[in-house]
Amino acid sequence: MDKTQYMISDAAKHLHVEAHVLRYWEDELKLRIPRNKLGHRIYGAREMALFRQILMWKKEGLSLKEIQIRCQEAAPEAPEAPATGQVIPYPSEHSAVTVEDSKMTQFKQILGRIVTDAIHNNSGELTSGIASHVSTHVNKELDFLFREKEEADEKRFRQLDETIRTMQRARQEAAAAQNEEHTSKSRHFFGKK
Repeated sequence: MDKTQYMISDAAKHLHVEAHVLRYWEDELKLRIPRNKLGHRIYGAREMALFRQILMWKKEGLSLKEIQIRCQEAAPEAPEAPATGQVIPYPSEHSAVTVEDSKMTQFKQILGRIVTDAIHNNSGELTSGIASHVSTHVNKELDFLFREKEEADEKRFRQLDETIRTMQRARQEAAAAQNEEHTSKSRHFFGKK
């Protein structure tokens, strides 16, 4: 077995990815990468093979969730013993896998597959149900907005009508006043009082 061990930068170069990609996959896929006494990640032959396999699955178009399930299925029940005395599994207080943890992991995998299959098999119905719900909600919202606009328009028209009526009354009053003044002047002009 190959005893070569890489730090994260060297492993990333060999795998033709950036180091942050390896850290991201470690977090997202819940991988347990061994660390040295200083806490630095150490990639041995097992980890390098696992990351090569992850790269292949990514090229096949698998999602991270699907890759996580495959990684858990492919992983041995207990972590491999470190190649040298300097490498320790990280985190050391959680390195032992209990039977309950294993059963829980299997249960989560099965449940995840069931949910994934149910969503995949019922995606048409779910899409149609969501579309119907959204359509109903959008129609209600549009009706509300149209009603609100109509009410605002009606209020504006009422105010416009009132303004027009006020102006007409003012003109009529001005005309009447002007007519009365004209009549008064003509009476005065002809000597009538």
